[in-house]
Amino acid sequence: MSGDAAKKKARKVQDKKDFFLKLFGAVYVLDLLLRYVWGWSSIDTNTYLGTVWFTIVNVCCALSILNGIQTAHGDAKNYENSEDLLYLNVFIQILSIFTGWAKWFYLLVPAYLLYFQCSKKAPPAPVVQADEAPKKKKKKSSRIKFRR
Repeated sequence: MSGDAAKKKARKVQDKKDFFLKLFGAVYVLDLLLRYVWGWSSIDTNTYLGTVWFTIVNVCCALSILNGIQTAHGDAKNYENSEDLLYLNVFIQILSIFTGWAKWFYLLVPAYLLYFQCSKKAPPAPVVQADEAPKKKKKKSSRIKFRR
């Protein structure tokens, strides 16, 4: 049985690796064609630094997700935040090809973290009614016991 789980986990990791390669390949080909070939006249140092930044974030998120899959127990999914950040980064990378204002979408990351922390609610404390216990005792004490 444990061999089947290991094979399933390895297959899931390989599927994610293939998906990331296809996703990154498509995004970087699009980035290369539209930004570096079509918009060659507007290339400067910031463009290169932006591409390096996107690459670093994409690779770190992908490695975090793959590591989360390998260390997961059963069907636990403990890499959701990395996956959200990865898709946000890919969206910003594609959007940044067309506008310089795309970097402002990175403000969604702290906004999401703030929302995530504020939405965590403490579980409600169990309500114990003090009136119930004495009522039960009174009912038991008011009964008449018969012997047969």
